[in-house]
Amino acid sequence: MRALLAVAVALLLGLGAFPQGKLVVTDQAGNHVEIETPVKRVVSLYGVATMYLYALGVQDRLVLGTFVGLKPGSPSWEALMSVDPGLPDKYTRTKPSLEEALAREPDLVLASLWKDPEATEEFVPFDVPVVILHAEDVEGIRGTTELLGRIFGVEERAARLLSYFDAMVRAIASAVAGLGAARPRTLFVGARPLRVASGEMYQTQLIELAGGDPVAAQLRGYWQDVDIEQLFLWDPEVIFIAPYGKVTPEDLLNDPLWHGISAVRSRRVHKMPRVFAPWDIPTPESFLGLLWMATKLHPDIGIDVVAEVKAFYREFYGYELPDGLVTVIEG
Repeated sequence: MRALLAVAVALLLGLGAFPQGKLVVTDQAGNHVEIETPVKRVVSLYGVATMYLYALGVQDRLVLGTFVGLKPGSPSWEALMSVDPGLPDKYTRTKPSLEEALAREPDLVLASLWKDPEATEEFVPFDVPVVILHAEDVEGIRGTTELLGRIFGVEERAARLLSYFDAMVRAIASAVAGLGAARPRTLFVGARPLRVASGEMYQTQLIELAGGDPVAAQLRGYWQDVDIEQLFLWDPEVIFIAPYGKVTPEDLLNDPLWHGISAVRSRRVHKMPRVFAPWDIPTPESFLGLLWMATKLHPDIGIDVVAEVKAFYREFYGYELPDGLVTVIEG
C-alpha cells in the first residue's frame, strides 16, 4: 500500500511539473520538433518507446500504442493490465494505419528511426508533431529517456531511471573485477537454436556489460543464422536464450548435436525472463536483464537479483512481483 501511495504521489508531482506552452526539442533523427504542452494524448508507433512511458509514469497519456511482443491473455498482458487497466483500449497488435492513429486525436506521435523514418512526413499535413526515437543501444536508451522526460516534464524520474542503470553498470563492473574472474565466452540465441545475436545488437552490449565475452561479436547486421560447426569453433561457456520464441534450455541440453559445447556440458544454458517486455530488448526492463545476466555469468557476484528486481518494479511501475515470476527469475 505504501508503495502504491508513493507512486501516486510521484505521478501527481510529475503532472504538476508538466511544461506549459510550446516546447522545442531535437529528436534522435536530428529534427527540431515543436510540441504544444502539456502533451495529453500520445500515439506510439515504437513498441520500445511505449514501455518508457510506463517506466516514466505517464502511461495515462498513451491513447494508442504498439508493444514489444505483447499478446492479449498472456502472463505479460495480465501483469501490465494490473498497472494499466486501460491497456485493452490502447493496445494495437500491429503498427496502426495513419487513419487509426489520427482517429485517436494525438497531441504527439512517437516513432522509430529504424522502422518509421517516414512518420514525420505522414503526419505533417495534419499538424501532428512526430518525435523520432532510437533506443536500440545504450547511448540511444539514454537519449530516449532524457528526451521523453523533458517532453512530459518528468526529468527527475528520467534521471532516476538512468542513475539506476549507471549504478548497476558500475556495481557489476566492480564486483566482476573483485572476483578476478575471466569473462566467460557467451552466446545469445534467438527464436531458433542456430539464430544468434550479432555484434551490432543490444544483446551483445548486455553481455559485455554483464562481464561476458560475446563470441558472435564479429558478426554484422541483425540476427544471423550460423551452423553447428561455427558454434563448435566458438565453444561458448554460457548460452542465453531470448525470452520470445519456443527454444528452451532443454532443447539444447537434450540435443546430442550440442553435447560437445562447453555450455551444454556444464548445463549453463539459460532462458531470459520477461515480465511486461522481454528483458533483452532495450526497454527499461533490460536493466534487469543486465543484472540477471551478470549473476548467471558470475554466480559469486554477490548481488541479490530478486531483491533488486522487486525494488525496481515497485519503484518505477508500482508493481509487486508475484511469487510465480520470482521463481522464473531465480531459475
